[in-house]
Amino acid sequence: MPTTTATNTPPATATATTSAVPRVLAAAFVLSAVHTGYAAVAGIADPTFTVTTPAAWLFYAVGIGSVWLARRQERWAQIGVLAYLVVLLAISVFYYPTTFTVEKQTVFGWFENDVYVGLLMIATYLTVGRVRSSPSAR
Repeated sequence: MPTTTATNTPPATATATTSAVPRVLAAAFVLSAVHTGYAAVAGIADPTFTVTTPAAWLFYAVGIGSVWLARRQERWAQIGVLAYLVVLLAISVFYYPTTFTVEKQTVFGWFENDVYVGLLMIATYLTVGRVRSSPSAR
């Protein structure tokens, strides 16, 4: 008589979501960093957020930290990533437009802005799904 053994492997969709969130976040921060460098070279950078300001370095360090945190399976880590994403989306919607003045509105500037916010939205959607399906949420 054949026997079956239970395994603790997650469903394929859970594994795909687990690896997608950090990749989406990494893509968003790489795009943002490239745009920050482009803005500095083009002379259109916001003086409070350039490749030489501590604020930019801190922003990208925290962004890289969120990519690392998104790789973790614990519920607390996912809630932390979700909270961070909500803050980033709020900044993207309510604060960033006030700094995106006419001289910064290049084709690449618009592309970076729209794709970056879109990637944050995708990461938020996927993270909500991860939080809702985590074992302690059931």
